[in-house]
Amino acid sequence: MTELVMHDGEHGLGGISTFDASETTEEASERVAVVRAMIWAYLRSELYPGDTAWRDAVAALPVTVGNIQTR
Repeated sequence: MTELVMHDGEHGLGGISTFDASETTEEASERVAVVRAMIWAYLRSELYPGDTAWRDAVAALPVTVGNIQTR
């Protein structure tokens, strides 16, 4: 299992909690953008074998922002 751990992040980083809701408890738009980019990179690499988006995103993730934990 791979986990993205964001330092000082809120539990609800965005997304759609119900059909007509789009609220988030995270006020740092930069952090939300990092989560979005990491999810995109992960999915791209899973859907397109050989794509380096996830590896590149993990390498570019500043340790002050978050880290990747693999179990």
